[in-house]
Amino acid sequence: MKILKRSNRFYDTSRFGQPQIRVYHRKGSGKQCPRYTLRCGDCDQKLEIYYAEDGLEIGGVNGAIEDWREILLPLLWIKKK
Repeated sequence: MKILKRSNRFYDTSRFGQPQIRVYHRKGSGKQCPRYTLRCGDCDQKLEIYYAEDGLEIGGVNGAIEDWREILLPLLWIKKK
């Protein structure tokens, strides 16, 4: 899987006109699954996404990858006005 790289500057509004989400990745170690940490662009709120071959845990909610696709993909197809 390709790891997303960003500058992660605080309150960077250059690309979308809103603060850009800051993305961090950590490798798995021992029993800990690899994870992405998404941080708000203008405060210290965060969301952790743990992933494995059989599922995802997003914000503490564990589920199968197909289940997450069914829920989240329609949100990505929302059209711009």
